[in-house]
Amino acid sequence: MSSKAIAYLQLISLESFVDELKRRGIYEARLSEWIQRREMFERRKFRLTALDVYNNIILRYDLTYYRGLAQEPKSEQLKDEAKKRIVEKLQSEGITLYEGEYHSGKPEF
Repeated sequence: MSSKAIAYLQLISLESFVDELKRRGIYEARLSEWIQRREMFERRKFRLTALDVYNNIILRYDLTYYRGLAQEPKSEQLKDEAKKRIVEKLQSEGITLYEGEYHSGKPEF
């Protein structure tokens, strides 16, 4: 078995991400935040990743919680609400959440 993930599996919802984790017997995930800026606009999202070491696959789910003008104060409130929803869902399913992200290179443990 290689120590490198060779593929990503992009999931379309938080529920499908959790279902796939449980189906594969994975009980930990990582959460990172991304901000993409273009001129005066930005898109903010959370990315959940999990590593399936047996199949060399990284499971990934992106949740865009804000798209609009950069530096908009309401984006922080939306961030807090989105993070709370993610944390509550994962905790209720017995999944441990860490900060960071799995990449297709050498996995971080």
